Amino acid sequence: MTEFMRTLHLRIYDAVESLRRARRNGDGDLAITQAGEIEDLVEIAARHGVDIDSGYRDLVRVA
Repeated sequence: MTEFMRTLHLRIYDAVESLRRARRNGDGDLAITQAGEIEDLVEIAARHGVDIDSGYRDLVRVA
């Protein structure tokens, strides 16, 4: 996995975790912000042909 792909996967993973925390804590504004961040990152991945699904298995093993 290239550094770009690894960084992208980590940013998506962090944004998803932050979204989950925001929802759990009832912070609607943060949840909206994080959802937008995830959308942007997924769009970046698509533009660069990065399979965002495949990197999560690696992240879960490392984390």
